[in-house]
Amino acid sequence: MKCNSSAYTVESVLKGHPDKICDQISDGLLDQYLEKDSYAHTAIECLGTSNTLIVAGEVNSVITVPVEEYCKKLYQKITGISSISVVNLLSQQSSQLRMAVENGGASDQGIMYGYACDNKYNYLPYGYWLVNKIAKRLDSYREKSEKFLSDGKVQVIISENVISKLTINVQHLPDIDMEQLRMDIQENVLYDIDKTNVYINEDGEFVCGGFTNDTGLTGRKIIIDTYGGLAPHGGGAFSGKDPTKVDRSAAYMCRFVAKNIVANGFAKECCISVAYEFGKEQPTMLYVITDGIYSSQIKNIVETNFDFRPQAIIERLNLRKTKFMPTSTYGHFTNPDYPWENIIQL
Repeated sequence: MKCNSSAYTVESVLKGHPDKICDQISDGLLDQYLEKDSYAHTAIECLGTSNTLIVAGEVNSVITVPVEEYCKKLYQKITGISSISVVNLLSQQSSQLRMAVENGGASDQGIMYGYACDNKYNYLPYGYWLVNKIAKRLDSYREKSEKFLSDGKVQVIISENVISKLTINVQHLPDIDMEQLRMDIQENVLYDIDKTNVYINEDGEFVCGGFTNDTGLTGRKIIIDTYGGLAPHGGGAFSGKDPTKVDRSAAYMCRFVAKNIVANGFAKECCISVAYEFGKEQPTMLYVITDGIYSSQIKNIVETNFDFRPQAIIERLNLRKTKFMPTSTYGHFTNPDYPWENIIQL
């Protein structure tokens, strides 16, 4: 469950953050495969450093994708930088993994969690919802105005559900008028937020960003991408993984169930946990905590209304028709239009 402290800190990152670049490229490649082969199996990971992007992982598909060309185009779209070397190390998925999935079982063992709380911020903690909204606004404003560059971070300290400190750092050109940049962000991004405790590029220059500043890696921001550390996470990353991977699909299902338990008035707060064993259809464990305690009654409701078999999850959430690249920024649970965010009647 969410930490009970009245004060907590969460963060989000912009599209040009090195880890986010890798997440977007991994999910972008996934979408390329699924667009023409909805049964493609992928586990694609990227590592970016300096002017090199390494793409690795396993793929099983009846189609081929121009990996190097696609990565270069997407990288330029994200960062505005046209020059990057792409090393393609993708390999064929092993028959061992493929057979387990084709038989309807889980592709791996693991633990997945889903969380929801009763509020107007898409059933998420206020601070977590806020930092992702600000990150999205910053990217949108940058793309329209070109006032700053693509890398950046947003962090907020929440105390008693009020902003105690909001810190924003954005990459910028060397000759930028920093005071003007701060004013522009306050006016165009933070227009409905109290400016009292806002700090923008407080420590000065942020000229070097992206892969030239730090190594990027797919999945490294998975805690930011789920619940910001305010709820449990099983450890498995999402980006680049097709819907048969329970690390991703079962985590989506857990969120779907937790949100609907809360939305239907069964609890104010809900955390769902499942565990799988390799090759088996049914979860080896299903655990439900509502309002801080284990609830066998609500577990019965969950078991009656929701099927956690991997193929059933894919069908219920229509994951073979889902575009995954949009999930690689601003959190996997912040957009109410995602299929696992739908509210149903129980």
